[in-house]
Amino acid sequence: MNTVRAGTDNLIASNLRARHLVQLLTLVQNAETGQRGYLLTGRDEYLQPYVQAISQIDQSLLTLQKDYTHNDLAKQVIISIDQQVRAKFSEMKSTIEARQRDGLEAALSIVQQDTGKRLMDAVHTDVGHLLEAERTAINRSALWQRDAAKRDATFWVWMAPMILLPVASCLLLAFRDARRGRREGARLAHASSHDPLTGLLNRSALIDQLDAALLRRPSEVGLLYLDLNDFKAVNDSLGHAVGDRLLVAAAQCLRETLRPVDAIARIGGDEFVVVVEQCSSPSFLLTLARRVEVALEEIQLPELSSRRIGGSVGIAHSAEDASSTARLLEVADTAMYKRKGQLRQIRANPSRPRLSIV
Repeated sequence: MNTVRAGTDNLIASNLRARHLVQLLTLVQNAETGQRGYLLTGRDEYLQPYVQAISQIDQSLLTLQKDYTHNDLAKQVIISIDQQVRAKFSEMKSTIEARQRDGLEAALSIVQQDTGKRLMDAVHTDVGHLLEAERTAINRSALWQRDAAKRDATFWVWMAPMILLPVASCLLLAFRDARRGRREGARLAHASSHDPLTGLLNRSALIDQLDAALLRRPSEVGLLYLDLNDFKAVNDSLGHAVGDRLLVAAAQCLRETLRPVDAIARIGGDEFVVVVEQCSSPSFLLTLARRVEVALEEIQLPELSSRRIGGSVGIAHSAEDASSTARLLEVADTAMYKRKGQLRQIRANPSRPRLSIV
């Protein structure tokens, strides 16, 4: 009985320590999310997760110190985590103050030193080691309980049904609820970030992707902004059902034409936007835009007969056109409408040379 009780106590303690480790990691990650949002936008509301994490981080670190009071080896890891987390918050504070005082470029010069990334990686590593140790401890507790059952077979023959069945039932119910919760959470997360018709990213998710890309590589982000030619005429003459099938076909065409790493979004109507990272040359964007236009011209639906739809693609590059999300979208949108006018001229005068995408 004492061994079983000790194993149960150890199991509970290990789970509690693991929960505290995950809570600490979540606080740091939330703070970093708030910091990044503020650096990109300069809007104070993005700092809320950062400010909230600051108010809780000391207590979280203190709780972990108490959790590992009697484990000298783990205490050293906790001391390391404490130092790394405090250094990480100090680095985030310096970037925020630089943004407030001197603007985005000053903040980015600190971010690009990668100190914050190295600290975050170290925190992930140390927390991961402790979580792995807790998993091992949980397995060990289970083995102790099994051995105790073997040593006291008579007791377990009579008591196991009364003790284990309710526990097993609770665990099964909890496991079922957890799985259901994860599935529902994943479904809701996907629904909130994806267009329900095409399965592409929606406008909100696109903004997040573009914000993050500009923070990682401010001068190496390209943007394609496109819409389908004569889409309104298709909707008006053939109906919205055909229009929807055309949008789905266009989305699939973009997936097949672009790289897997390119973030593709439908931001409304027949407008699509593509974030192209690690794009050091605007000339690459020109090539990619032309490839997309050619691919869109190949879309075929039975209802369209021989009609060619195609699309108009405008481009923008962060090194030349803008370093902010809003401005980059605006430049690419303007370029798309300019390209649409060029394509109308080409269709009206097919003998004239084709114009460049700008």
